[in-house]
Amino acid sequence: MIELFLVLSLVFNAFLVFYAVRLARRLLTVATNMDTVYQIFDNFREHVEQVHEAEMFYGDQTLQVLINHSKEVLDSLEEYGDIMALVEIEEDGDAEEEE
Repeated sequence: MIELFLVLSLVFNAFLVFYAVRLARRLLTVATNMDTVYQIFDNFREHVEQVHEAEMFYGDQTLQVLINHSKEVLDSLEEYGDIMALVEIEEDGDAEEEE
């Protein structure tokens, strides 16, 4: 009887390990994609600021609103920075293992 529980426990634990690895891979993919999105929005904000500072558009209120909106979007993305921190820790661990 105890052998049956041991086998069931081993099977269940193996399934949990497999499932945890799958979830970790998905989390890594999501975090990498979020980092890419953040970089795209940051580049967009910088570009809009450069256009706003150009002599022809300096002081344009529409561009100023666009700049403010892009900053709000970046701030919203930074709220999810904990996922990116997990990826950075994992990538650092992988780099140390390779050395």
